[in-house]
Amino acid sequence: MIMIDVQKKLGTHNIEAAMTIRSTGITALYGHSGAGKTSIINMIAGLLAPDRGKIIVNDRVFFESELKINLPPEQRRIGYIFQDKRLFHFLSVKKNLLFSGRTDEKSALFEEIVTLLDIDSLLSRKPASLSGGEAQRVAIGRALLSLPDLLLLDEPMSFLDHQCRQALMAYLKQIPQRFSVPVILVTHAADEIKQLADHLFFIENGQTRIGTIRSADIC
Repeated sequence: MIMIDVQKKLGTHNIEAAMTIRSTGITALYGHSGAGKTSIINMIAGLLAPDRGKIIVNDRVFFESELKINLPPEQRRIGYIFQDKRLFHFLSVKKNLLFSGRTDEKSALFEEIVTLLDIDSLLSRKPASLSGGEAQRVAIGRALLSLPDLLLLDEPMSFLDHQCRQALMAYLKQIPQRFSVPVILVTHAADEIKQLADHLFFIENGQTRIGTIRSADIC
């Protein structure tokens, strides 16, 4: 179970997020740009410190303001997929995938992820030669090979064309069950909710409320 109960003031914007998220499937945080979705997952990842509250992932305390606990990002075992991929351009695709050092190219997991994401033919290439969809698949592979306890996706399909988005969604749908890792997806795209989300929270002006996948609010 993932428990989030945090408050954060960012300029004139106040975030008060309270969520209990199942450690299975894909949970979507849905809302318009500026609603506070990315700030919430940045707090989960340790990239942004809440002013107060707590974050607990599978009984591990990531943040607890009263106890002055705030684990650094590298101790949280979180895979984070950004909109802009953030691959290391001076490394090959293979070296990007193996960057965490937690697996090697001879492992069964490496072979499984390379096969699942259909990136075997890309291993010797540099990120600059990849399409947007290819680069995002490599970024997902790198995150999975770091053996995360939680995978965060910040609008990973926002810059892809329709065909690439559909292909990437097919890959993403398999991840939670195949690799036993829960996924939190930030999105403002209704089709991503309908195709990917097992659980849903609406984010509006920094406030959270639970939703249903077929809610009329998704439009």
